[in-house]
Amino acid sequence: MKHTIFSLILLFVSTSLFAARKEILLNENWMFRFSHQVQFKSEERVNLPHTWNSGDALSGKQDYYRGMGNYTKTLFVKPEWKGKRLFLRFEGVNTVANVFINDYHIGEHRGGYGAFVFEITDKVKYDADNLILVKVNNALQQDVMPLVGDFNFYGGIYRDVNLIITDPVNISLTDYASPGVYLIQNKVTKEQADVRAKVLVSNGSATAQPVQVDVKIWEGDKMVQQQDIKVTVDANDWTTTGMDLTIWNPRLWNGRQDPFIYKAEISLLSGGKVIDRIVQPLGLRFYQVDAEKGFFLNGEHLKLKGVCRHQDRAERGNALYKMHHDEDAAIMAEMGTNAVRLAHYPQATYFYDLMDKYGIVTWAEIPQIGPGGYQDQGYINQPSFRENGKEQLKELIRQHYNHPSICFWGLFNELKTIGDNPTEYIEELNELAHKEDPTRLTTSASFLSYDDAISKVTDVIAWNQYFGWYGG
Repeated sequence: MKHTIFSLILLFVSTSLFAARKEILLNENWMFRFSHQVQFKSEERVNLPHTWNSGDALSGKQDYYRGMGNYTKTLFVKPEWKGKRLFLRFEGVNTVANVFINDYHIGEHRGGYGAFVFEITDKVKYDADNLILVKVNNALQQDVMPLVGDFNFYGGIYRDVNLIITDPVNISLTDYASPGVYLIQNKVTKEQADVRAKVLVSNGSATAQPVQVDVKIWEGDKMVQQQDIKVTVDANDWTTTGMDLTIWNPRLWNGRQDPFIYKAEISLLSGGKVIDRIVQPLGLRFYQVDAEKGFFLNGEHLKLKGVCRHQDRAERGNALYKMHHDEDAAIMAEMGTNAVRLAHYPQATYFYDLMDKYGIVTWAEIPQIGPGGYQDQGYINQPSFRENGKEQLKELIRQHYNHPSICFWGLFNELKTIGDNPTEYIEELNELAHKEDPTRLTTSASFLSYDDAISKVTDVIAWNQYFGWYGG
């Protein structure tokens, strides 16, 4: 009898969590064709992650195919999902993605390295098959970063796609595809950590909804902080709420020496029942850069020994599996690496997770890339280009805000100041980065003199030096 009761309790707990939020991976059984292949039955079956340039680009062919490809998938929407909210989340599609449901356009995303989410609740047919179509274009776009780069611009849906099912009231999924939770480290010392948990709550129903937001901080199996607050969210609206938490004598995230991470569990409750729940990492640390002495983590000097990392692999291009990320991180750790620049674009969330767990200080950046020693320009003084860069910066910061490994937001790499001078724009990006995240430093990589104004904008600046690399 005791076993039966225990089993029923487990069933109740798992059912409650199941009811809170469900994620279904949609990586299998897509049909792919190039958009110029208009004849019937020209598709081939593929699984995600996928790029159509794993052959031609990796062969060294400079004019590899950069154009448009079509991905389709049939999704059966269960009748019991009616009354829920349904979202499609794409973690990475290069470069421009237009998404359709049953031949109706639901949205466009411009940028190849950030995640994006579309709500499809009112776009689908229930108890029926629904056709998802994603038209992907990796051709050069003059108003989408990056414009140039000495790496391959692989086309395709090269990261995971998920269907996410929630209750009508949820922790928001549509704030630039962020988790909807920001763990703001207002002040951290060895004695105490003051953290503000900012939570975005979305209500997709036709009536105002009272809910309780609950935040728990776990140190392993021990709960070290808990706060909750009641809020009412207006119909078809969203609200931001927050709670201040203090952790005394915190165990700090201390790089490779001790990359300890607390677990932040954020729940929404209605009538005492959990209706949504997510978990985020909380690695408490403080750091600074001294112009003469270098980088300090938690008050101790740390000499940064790092590498740059691109997200590609022989035979796979950028369509990497978890095992590829695992192998890269393990190689870095074996080398004795304690820092990384994730060049030159936002990378998979899973890789940031690995940097958190390994304790590797991370520089994450947007793909604003100059020509370096090549031709063309990396910046165009065009309103749509400037706006796209700001959108990509917001995506980078909001999607990866809670990763303790990230200490620097990178704003550009090797831009030139001849012609359209990007200096004023970098100043705008720098201001935006600090507005989005006052707790971290901004950086860039340049090969221009420090006397050049563009080298003085970000909090810290790095130089790319190529002694004997290209000649001399």
